[in-house]
Amino acid sequence: MKIVNCIMKNLFLFVLSLLFILFFGCSSSQKSIKGLSYDPPGSVITTDKEIEQQHKRTISFSLTKVFVSNEFDGGKLNDFYKINDTLYAAEMYAENAPINNSAWFSFKLWSPIKQNIHLVLKYKDGSHRYIPKLSYDGTAWQIIDSSNYFVDTTNNTATVKLHVGLDTIWFSAQELFTSNMYYKWIDELSKKQFVKKEKIGNSALGKPLVKIEISETENPKGLVYIIGRQHPPEVTGAFALKHFVEAIAGDSKLAEEFRKKFKTIVIPLVNPDGVDMGHWRHNSNGVDLNRDWVNFNQRETKIVKESLLKIKEEDNVPVLFCIDFHSTQKDVFYVTSKDLTKEDDEIYNQTMIWFEKIREKNPDYFVNIDTSLNNPNSSTSDSWMYNTFNCPALTYELGDETERESIKQTSSSAAEALMELLLEKVKR
Repeated sequence: MKIVNCIMKNLFLFVLSLLFILFFGCSSSQKSIKGLSYDPPGSVITTDKEIEQQHKRTISFSLTKVFVSNEFDGGKLNDFYKINDTLYAAEMYAENAPINNSAWFSFKLWSPIKQNIHLVLKYKDGSHRYIPKLSYDGTAWQIIDSSNYFVDTTNNTATVKLHVGLDTIWFSAQELFTSNMYYKWIDELSKKQFVKKEKIGNSALGKPLVKIEISETENPKGLVYIIGRQHPPEVTGAFALKHFVEAIAGDSKLAEEFRKKFKTIVIPLVNPDGVDMGHWRHNSNGVDLNRDWVNFNQRETKIVKESLLKIKEEDNVPVLFCIDFHSTQKDVFYVTSKDLTKEDDEIYNQTMIWFEKIREKNPDYFVNIDTSLNNPNSSTSDSWMYNTFNCPALTYELGDETERESIKQTSSSAAEALMELLLEKVKR
């Protein structure tokens, strides 16, 4: 009987220890967080998750002489098959699920025989979202003619008509803006004397995470932080960041005066792995990086956080403004709502002054301000920057199909408005 009691006692202690490890041992890697209203289940759990790798290959059809390939950075095509001599199906799978619906596709087609084909776009764990873009060199892009494009909202698919021939067609959800394209842009920008580039670390797959520093003073009055491309398909947000940064690094008297007073830090590509892998949302570990700004389980977010904190500590000046560039269905600024417990919410006021300046520069542009996702305790980058640096920190989203010239105009003028705002602030 004593032996049985001893065994039962040891078993009880073992189970108790196991429960303690399960409930408390993992707390350092995953704090309990509530997601945003549109987040799918599990998105705020940012420990590594299994992903479904796509097979990079070129597929050919001997009878119809049609070739298709996803063998390039940013390519996304999981399966491609012939239904009949002129109808084909392309299938795209999310890297894992559940996932936000940003159903990315990107592949090349060609044929030695000129012919018209019809193509059905199908998705696993998602539905059709993007109006297809076409290119013949992977650089210059155009939107598909509406007469050759039909969306089936019932089946969440789309059908397109394409004319294929010897000239390769690049067929993509959005224009390609891959990691190598970023690095070339950064190299070109850093030819300017007042622009410095620095590798701050490597992604999970070893791709460089690069920081850009723009300033003409050793003693800045303050810092501006800009980050982008946490989510791979959000190309319009990437375009906006590029134009915004180019305005700050531009030749105008305003930009020159601004650089002599302030330092701008840009980390334009937070998720190079996801971008080059053709992912819909996540990094190479299957995680939404913009839900990892509390736990910092992922290498990329941890490196960016440490870099921003280090710069703030070394320069010993305030961070004055933070912007994270993204894309969604329409242009929108996601901001923290006014703190009604304060008699005068300076952070909110500064943000609203910036918006008013943008309106003045773009009278026909609707400055769409949204506080519906306001949650200063969320696991997004803007919440972390807002709480850490006690300054305006917001998400600047561009519409998927916003005209590209409009993106250039509004984002460039938004940069001008921010420079004016901060210069006025130091002159007071």
